[in-house]
Amino acid sequence: MRFLYLTVFVFLNFSTKAQFYKQPNYPQNYFRWCTNLNPDIVANMGELRNNHWHMGLDVRTNQSENQRVVAAADGYISYVGIEPLSWGRWIIINHPNGISTLYGHLNDFEPNLEAYIAQYQYKNETWVVGHTLPQGLFKVKKGDFIAYSGNTGGSQGPHIHLEYIDTQSGKRLNPSLFGQPITDHIPPTIKSMAIYDRNISTYYQTPAIYNLVKKDGVYQPTSSVIKISTNNFSVAINAYDTRNGTANQDGIYSARTFLDGKEITAFYIDSIGNADSRYMNAHIDYKYKAQKGGWLQHTSRLPGEKSGVYKQAGTNGNLVIKDSREHEVKILVADANGNESTVQFFVQNPDEYSVSNASALVYEWKPNAPNKLFKPDFETFLPVTVLYDGVYSSYQKLSTLSGLSSRHKLGETFIPIHSNYTVKLKAEKPLTAAEKEKVLIKLTGAKTIYKKPEIENDNWFSAEFRDFGIFELVTDSTPPVIPSIGSGEIVRVSNSIRLTPTDNTGIDDFKAALNGKWLRFTNDKGRTWMYKLDKYFPEGVNTLTVTVKDIAGNTSVKTWQVTKGAVSAAPAKTPSVKKETKNVTKPSNTKKVTTGKSNKNTGKSSKSTSHKTKKKS
Repeated sequence: MRFLYLTVFVFLNFSTKAQFYKQPNYPQNYFRWCTNLNPDIVANMGELRNNHWHMGLDVRTNQSENQRVVAAADGYISYVGIEPLSWGRWIIINHPNGISTLYGHLNDFEPNLEAYIAQYQYKNETWVVGHTLPQGLFKVKKGDFIAYSGNTGGSQGPHIHLEYIDTQSGKRLNPSLFGQPITDHIPPTIKSMAIYDRNISTYYQTPAIYNLVKKDGVYQPTSSVIKISTNNFSVAINAYDTRNGTANQDGIYSARTFLDGKEITAFYIDSIGNADSRYMNAHIDYKYKAQKGGWLQHTSRLPGEKSGVYKQAGTNGNLVIKDSREHEVKILVADANGNESTVQFFVQNPDEYSVSNASALVYEWKPNAPNKLFKPDFETFLPVTVLYDGVYSSYQKLSTLSGLSSRHKLGETFIPIHSNYTVKLKAEKPLTAAEKEKVLIKLTGAKTIYKKPEIENDNWFSAEFRDFGIFELVTDSTPPVIPSIGSGEIVRVSNSIRLTPTDNTGIDDFKAALNGKWLRFTNDKGRTWMYKLDKYFPEGVNTLTVTVKDIAGNTSVKTWQVTKGAVSAAPAKTPSVKKETKNVTKPSNTKKVTTGKSNKNTGKSSKSTSHKTKKKS
C-alpha cells in the first residue's frame, strides 16, 4: 500500500503548482542595495526571534558603524523614528511604486535631516520621536546618502535593518522576493520533526521528536512507519536555510504539507502585518522552546493564529486519517530563491477506531472567544485575541508575601499570550489614599514585571499584562538612584555626559535641564542616558538638573554645576553638588508606563497605521 501512494504522489507532480498560493509578482531589481559595500546579510525575513518573526533583512556593514546608507530608490523621506530599543534611530522612504523602505539602527542622519530632527526634539522637549514628514520636504534620488549605519536600539552589533513595506496596508513584504544581489543555491536543512495529537491542546502534550536523516535526497525518520494513536494530527519541523558562502542559519520561506498526494496545508513567509509579527508565538511550539527545546515550526495553523501566513484545505489544515492503513506524508520546505528540500514518512493508526482519550476534553478557556475568571479578591478578563489554543486557567490562591494581598497564580509560563488582558486584585485591608498611590501589581513569571495600576472602588487595583504567572499587590516608596557624573563642586565635561539611574521596580521618566532649559539625552539601549555636547551647552559654568521618576511615582532630583574644559576660578556662591529626593503622588487614574520619555509632549505625531512599529529587529 505504501508504494501505491508513492506512485500516485509522483504522478500528481505536486511540487510544480501550489494549490493554495500564488507568489506575488514583485518588481525585480527596482531597488538598489542600501550601502556601497559588498551585498550581504546577517539575517533574512522569517528568521525566528523571541516573540516575533524577523521582518526584513539585516544588512552587513563590515562589523563597523558609520557606513554610508543610501536610498534604495527615488522617493521622499516620509517618517523618522527615534526610541529606546526597537530600531533605535530609523527612517522610512516612500517610493512612487507603492512600496516603502525602512532603514533601522542608524547613527546620525544626513546633515539637513539631522538638524531638522534635533530642532524638532528641542522644540517639543522630547528625545523620543515618531514624526511624519511633509511629502516634499526631504526628496531623495536612488543612491542618495540618507544616514550613517550604527548599532542603535535593540541591535546586538553593527548592521542595518532593512524592510520593504506595502505603503498602503503597512504589511512587511519579503525583500528576498525582489531580486536581491545575493547568491543562494542551497536548499533548507531539516533537522527533526514532531507529531501532535490535534484533539489535544498543543500546550498539554509532549510530542515525540523524530530526528531526520537525508537519504537519496529526501529527509526521513529512522522508522519507516510512525505509529500514531489519533485520527487528527499535525506536524512541526525544525528547519533553517543557509546561503552560499555563509554558515548563518536563516529562516525558511515556506512549507507545504501533503497527505497521500493531496496538499492539505502550507505556510509562506511572504507578507506580514507589523502588528501580526507576534503570531510567531503560535507558529512555533512555544512550550517546547520555553523549556529550552529549540524551534519547532507548526505546519498547521493553531486555532487562534491570524497572521495570514497559513493556507489550508478546510478550516484548520490538520491531517485526518480514518482507517488503519499506512498513509504517506510529504513536506516541501523551500527558501525564497526556490531551493527546496523534501521530508517524507508514513503514519499509521493501527486501530482505525482509536482516537485520543482526550478528544472529549473541553478546555476552560478557548481561543477566539472572551474568557474570564471571578474570585472574591481576584478577577481577570481575556479578550478574544489573547489565546492561540485551548488552555486551563490553572488558578491557585497562594499565601501573601507582601501582607497587602494574596498571591494569585494564573496560567502557565509556557503558554504564550498574544495581546494584553486585564487582571484585578483586591487589597486584604483598607488603604489610605496615600498608601494607594504607592501600590503596584507585581507579576512573577518567566520574568518579573511591575505595573502601576488603576485604582478602583473598595481597594481594587487593575492593570494590563501580556504574560501568565503569579500576581500580587506590593508597595514601592523607594526613589530611583541617580549616580554621580563627576567629583568636585564644578564638574568638567569633555564630550558627553552618561547616566545610568537604577530603581527597584522600574524607571518611568527621565528629564534633564541645563540652566532650566530641556536638554536632549538619548536612551536607545533602554538603560543608559547620554548627552553629547551640542550648541545648547554654552561656555562657562552651567547648572545641570536631572529628574528621574519610577513607575510608582517616586522621584529623585540631582543637580551639578558643569562646565566645558578647564575652570579658571569658581564663581561666587556656587552651590555644592547636591541630591534631593522627593516622592511625587500620581493621580489615581494614571496608568502610563514608559521608558525614557519626558513628561511633556513625546513628539509622536499622526503616525499612519502602516508605520506603527514597535518590534525589535
